[in-house]
Amino acid sequence: MNMKLVASCLFVCLASPGLALDCADGQRAFAHAGGETCIPELPQRIIGLHDQSVTLTLVELGAPVIGSHGRVDDNEQLYMRSVDLLFGLDFDNGQIGFAGTWDQMDFEAMAAMSPDLIIGREYDMEAREKYETIAPTVFIADTPTDPMAFPRGIADAAGVSDTYEAQLAIYEANLERARFALPQVQGATYSKIQGWEGKLEVYAGYGGLTKVLADLGFARGTAGQQMADRGVVWGEEVSAEILPELEADYLFDTYTIAYGDTLADPALRLNDAVPGWCGFLTACTEGRYIVLPREYATGFSFTQLNMLLQMITTNVATSAAPQG
Repeated sequence: MNMKLVASCLFVCLASPGLALDCADGQRAFAHAGGETCIPELPQRIIGLHDQSVTLTLVELGAPVIGSHGRVDDNEQLYMRSVDLLFGLDFDNGQIGFAGTWDQMDFEAMAAMSPDLIIGREYDMEAREKYETIAPTVFIADTPTDPMAFPRGIADAAGVSDTYEAQLAIYEANLERARFALPQVQGATYSKIQGWEGKLEVYAGYGGLTKVLADLGFARGTAGQQMADRGVVWGEEVSAEILPELEADYLFDTYTIAYGDTLADPALRLNDAVPGWCGFLTACTEGRYIVLPREYATGFSFTQLNMLLQMITTNVATSAAPQG
């Protein structure tokens, strides 16, 4: 027998990701941003390390969530952003325990929940060792070229991929209807902008909003596309000097229901950052500056995506068409 061939085969077999871990019965090897981890084949007690992205996806897909990252409002009340708005769940009326805030996770409370799986984002890996002492932990990465890779990875880890695929089919059917209603947006450009604390921010990506706009046929404007080409997933603070590069057929901005924003607040924040900004951008002067709720715009739950389709369709259909 060719010993070199045998040695080569052994090396490939041992190095193969599928064979790298020898998991116990009832578990499987799961590849994620942190490497590969043995997780339950059918998790029963999951903690989500981010409310608006991880926990929201788990709740929507019917996964058994027993704990979540949360937030504290101005009245010192705990809540899960978007989870409360879309599903009416909080830490009092559901079966979800409070696992801490982004800057102060409560590891003792998490351990007391006895989870069998913890799901987080790539950003959560700083405290990886602490999470892994509590339960098997996986970290799902954002993928700029495939926006749905994140929620799909969560669904896979939680063992609810079938539900994910069923919801995806519903979204795609709704998308086809929206495309039929909005033929004018094929190839139309857009810029996602916002003012914050006197600064101008521009976005290459904005979660579910970016996906829905791309699915409808919109294209990023110059500044947003340049950021995306540099690998920027979300956005950056920019100088007012690049305002001409924000010229596009449509402008999108967001307001935050949780913060008590009104529809007028985003434009006022932009004016603080760049006085008279609207007069410099044709889309604004012609009435194609569209403001959407941030609680719907940033996430990838199918509830959010379907709501975005409806809101964008309504706003675009009732606004003046771009000239030329």
